[in-house]
Amino acid sequence: MWWIDDPDAFSLVASFVAIFGLMFMGVQIGVCLGLGGILGTYLFLGNWTAGMNMVLLQATDVTSSYTLMVIPMFVLLGSIGASSGITSDLFTAFYRWLGRVHGGVAVATIATCAAMASITGSSVAVATAMTRVALPALRSFNYSERLSLGCIAMGGTLAIMIPPSVTFVLYGIFAEQSIGRLLIAGLIPGVLTALAFAVKIVIRCKLDPTLGPKGPAFTWREKFESLYWFLPFFGIVFAVFAGILFGIWTPVESGAGGAMLVLLLAIIRRTVTFRSLIIACRDAAMVSSSIFIIIVGSLVFGQFLALNGFSERFTDWIISMEFSNFQLFSIFVLIYMVLGCLMEVTSILALTIPLVLPIVIKVGWDPIWFGVVMVLLMEIAAVTPPVGLNLYAMKATLPDINLHSVYMGAIPFWLVVVSMIFILYMFPGIALWLPGLMIGQ
Repeated sequence: MWWIDDPDAFSLVASFVAIFGLMFMGVQIGVCLGLGGILGTYLFLGNWTAGMNMVLLQATDVTSSYTLMVIPMFVLLGSIGASSGITSDLFTAFYRWLGRVHGGVAVATIATCAAMASITGSSVAVATAMTRVALPALRSFNYSERLSLGCIAMGGTLAIMIPPSVTFVLYGIFAEQSIGRLLIAGLIPGVLTALAFAVKIVIRCKLDPTLGPKGPAFTWREKFESLYWFLPFFGIVFAVFAGILFGIWTPVESGAGGAMLVLLLAIIRRTVTFRSLIIACRDAAMVSSSIFIIIVGSLVFGQFLALNGFSERFTDWIISMEFSNFQLFSIFVLIYMVLGCLMEVTSILALTIPLVLPIVIKVGWDPIWFGVVMVLLMEIAAVTPPVGLNLYAMKATLPDINLHSVYMGAIPFWLVVVSMIFILYMFPGIALWLPGLMIGQ
C-alpha cells in the first residue's frame, strides 16, 4: 500500500488509528489526542523527543495561562449555582408569571433553563436540576410526557450557548479566538433559541390543548412575591454580562466575581453549607482538570497536524472541490450532526477544530460567528442518541424516565435549533452585533 512508504501519510493514518482505537477502549479523549499526536510525530520525524517536548511545552503553557483560568472560575460558578437551591425559586417565579399561557408550565421550564444557563455553563447540570424541579410539576398538570421530557432535555442545552459557557471557552482555546467576544456572541442567539422553544410550545399546545393545559392563575401579590430572590439573581447575571461587554472586567474576573456573588446570595438564603461548598469546589477542580487534559491533548494533536502539513493539504483539497458557501456550510452541519451520534461534545470540538478552522478562515467566514454555529450544533449533539449526555443525566436523576420518550420529545426542539443555525447563516449579524460593541476586546 502506497501510504506505508509515505512518511506523511503513514504517520497520519497511524495517528488516527491510535486515537480512534483508544477512544473505542474508553480512554479519555485528551489522552487519546495526546498519544495520537506523540505517535504521529515519532513516525514523521523518527524520534520520540519532539512529541514528548510538545506535551511538556503545551502542559506548561496551559497550566500557567491566565486566560485559561476562566475555565475553573466558570466551573466553580456553575457548581456553586447548582448547589445554591436557586433553581426552584426561579421556576416558581416563571411559573407564576407565565403559567397562564398555553403550555405555560413548559414555557416556565424553558425560561428557568435559560436563567440557570446564565450561571452554570453546564447543560448536564441544568437538565439534572430541572428534571428534579420541573418534571413533577409538568406531570401533575398532565402534560404530554414527550413534551415535558423534550423541553427539559433541550432546555438544558441552552447552557452550552448562553454565557458563561465552557463550550465557548473550549472553542476559543482550540480556535485561538477571543473568549470574551465568543461569550458575548452567544447571548442573543441563546436568548432567541429559548424564545423559539417557548413559541413552539405555545403554538403546539394551542393547537392541541391536551399536550399542555394552562396553569392556575395567581394574584399580583403572589407574582411579585416570587421575584424576591429572582431580582438579586438577575442582578448577578447582569453584572457578569455587562462587565465583559463594557470592558469593566475580563472573563476570568467575571467568573470569579460571579462565583463570589452567587456564593454570597446562597449564604444570605442559607442554602449553602460548608460541606456543600467543599463538594462544589471539589467538583470544579475535577472537571477543570479533565478539561485541561483535553486542551493539552488537542493542542499536541493540532501541532502534529501542522507539522505533518495535513491541515493545509486538507484545506486546499476542500477548497479545490469548489463548493458554494451554502453547500459547504450544509456539509459541515450534516457532518457535525452525524458526529453527535458518535461522540460527546468536548470530544467533537477537540478532534475537529484543528481540521475545520483553516477551511473557515480560507473561505472568509468569521471565526466568532462560526463558533456560535458550532455551539448550536453541539446543542443537538447533547441530546442525540446514543451518546447524548443530557439524556442519560435525566435518566440517572429519575430512573422511571423512558429514554425513547426523551428522544422523540426532543426532535421538535431539535428542528428549532437546526432552523436557528440556518438563520444565523443568512443573518450573521445576529451573532456579531454585540461583540462589535465590546470595549477593550
